[in-house]
Parts: sequence; C-alpha cells; structure tokens
Amino acid sequence: MSLYRKGQPITVHHGKPWKPGRLIQMRGHVEAYDGETVRMRRQFRSPGSAYDGLYAKQWRGDHGTIELPRGAWVARRRYLRQSGELIGELYNIQTPLQHLPRDVRYVDLEIDVAYLPHRPERVMIQDEAEMEAAVAGGHLPAEVAEVAREVAEELARRLGAWDGESALDWDVRPDPARLSPAVETFLQRHTVT
Repeated sequence: MSLYRKGQPITVHHGKPWKPGRLIQMRGHVEAYDGETVRMRRQFRSPGSAYDGLYAKQWRGDHGTIELPRGAWVARRRYLRQSGELIGELYNIQTPLQHLPRDVRYVDLEIDVAYLPHRPERVMIQDEAEMEAAVAGGHLPAEVAEVAREVAEELARRLGAWDGESALDWDVRPDPARLSPAVETFLQRHTVT
C-alpha cells in the first residue's frame, strides 16, 4: 500500500526546536508520489502578503508546489502565478526529510537558497545570519551548520549554471561517510521514531 495517494491532505512540519512556538506547518494536497518523492500542491490565499525570500507579493490565484524526496537535505518550493508564470523557487536546507503517514517532518537548518528568475541576481544564499545565531545560541552544532552551508553552496552553484528550463539535479546530499559524530548525534536526536 502506498504511503500517500493523490489528492489526500498532507502537512509539512517545518521544525525549529530552539525557537519555542516556531513549528511551521505548511498544508496542501498530494499532487504526485512515486514511492520516493512526494509533491504537494498549495494554494495561497493572502493577496498582498510578501513571499519570504522572493521579493514578490502574493496575487489572487497564486499557487505552488513543494517537492519532498525521502531522506533529502533539500526541499524545493515553487511559487507560481495563476497563469503558471514562475515567481521564484526557495530551496530549504534541513535535516533529512522523514515521510510519515499524512505528513512530512524535518528540522529547518535556517539557511536557504533562492532562485529568482526576474532579478539580476538570480541565485541567492539566504538566512546565513539566522543559522549562525542558532550556532551561537548553542542550538545547532557548528559541524551541522558547516554541512548545511556546503549543501547550500553546491546547490547555488548548480542553480547558477541552470538555464531555468532543463532538468535540474537539486537534491544535494552530503557524503554520509564525511558526517562527523556531532552531525550524526544531532540527526539522531531530531528523528521521529
């Protein structure tokens, strides 16, 4: 039996355990699931609100998708106008994605990469200061932040070379053999059992 079926409601739990009350829940419906990647569809209903990290505001009819490969360190969020025009893409760097019945979970590592097709600087690494604040506060080991930064930098390199239309390998994952004991401990502590 498939873990997800097309059309079912699904919730993404975007956790920040060092920020009490900061569990962000993104809700949508399963658009596709191939056994490894679930793609959910979202509808945005706050015209005039700013999109975080995209330098754009919501318009009526805007929608998007989130692609969530099992075990991935990156989740891809696409934002589209009602016409299908791409507003931008935000790539969240997080602990490896966990697929659970009816939801997906991860811990946000704060750093993101944005693809902004309508701006002169099309690719931006964002929120490094927030990641460094989590390290300085003792919430995120420096070794985990370093892995997250390496993933973000490799993804930014790939996006910088991308033509915006061809297939893109955006599922950047660190080499498991290079993960330090501190990184492994953090990942184990933040895995739902």
